[in-house]
Amino acid sequence: MKQLKKHRIQVAAISETCRYDSGVDTIGDYTILHSGLPGDNKTKQAHGVAIFLDRQATGAWKNLGSIWEAISERILLVRLESKPVNVTLISTYFPVNPNGQKGAAESVDAFYNKLQSTIENISKEDMILIMGDFNARVAAQQHQTARGIIGPHTVDRINENGQRLFHFCSINDLVICNTFFQHKFAHMVSWMHPGNKKWHILDYIQVNRKFRFSVEDVRVHRTATGAIGTDHHLSRTKLKFHLRSRRKVMQHKNSQLDKKKLKNDDFIKIFQNELTKRTTNTSSNIDEKYNEFVHYTKNLSETIFGTRQRM
Repeated sequence: MKQLKKHRIQVAAISETCRYDSGVDTIGDYTILHSGLPGDNKTKQAHGVAIFLDRQATGAWKNLGSIWEAISERILLVRLESKPVNVTLISTYFPVNPNGQKGAAESVDAFYNKLQSTIENISKEDMILIMGDFNARVAAQQHQTARGIIGPHTVDRINENGQRLFHFCSINDLVICNTFFQHKFAHMVSWMHPGNKKWHILDYIQVNRKFRFSVEDVRVHRTATGAIGTDHHLSRTKLKFHLRSRRKVMQHKNSQLDKKKLKNDDFIKIFQNELTKRTTNTSSNIDEKYNEFVHYTKNLSETIFGTRQRM
């Protein structure tokens, strides 16, 4: 459920509804937008996704022109009016982990291609929330090299879908919010494997990075879905827009190397000699070594070849 502005708004994203066709239904004060396979194409794997809007959320949806799109039986998009920015919600049901099977991997790739084209058509000004069953596992070790995409609070070892998910987030500058909030183990995991009885996090909330700090909390509630026959627990997210103007960060002026020095053999030799003197931290992993090398080379080039400030 999402808190989208000053007045409390509740939104629920549902995965694997097993409901056919697409449309809009109303039950009391709630609006249900759903997307599924055509009713004349019934299969055992109906999939299906939906988004539930309460009365306030329905008003925000209608104020923006009742924008929604049934992308596929796995992707549903809804856009809500909000202040200071509008919010685009995407309910998803990701394919299961391929486990090396070619056909399954092709299905996953086709899904990601469709989701990518959906993201590219969203306004760059919107907050984007992607919610649902991701069927992916991400790991704590990615926190060291994920540039803020994955936080330190995970419980799994990464799988094939987890790698794809990380790559997708990297391309679109998205953050996996669950991994940035520490809770008890029972309030982090959302699904238990029926075979080995181990608990995992498969249900995630993603947001574009610039709105990361508008997400105040993500946690699992175990009793919330007990009466509807699902093996996944409810993941609840709290959002709050920060309307206070933040202190502007001073921007560093871009520097430019002196082209004359770059062509000077004496300066080049000095640079090469200093570069060969560099010592490597043997205790670092490959990513740390790479980052250290890039940082050292950049600083050395600016020192040797001089810089001119670009206004």
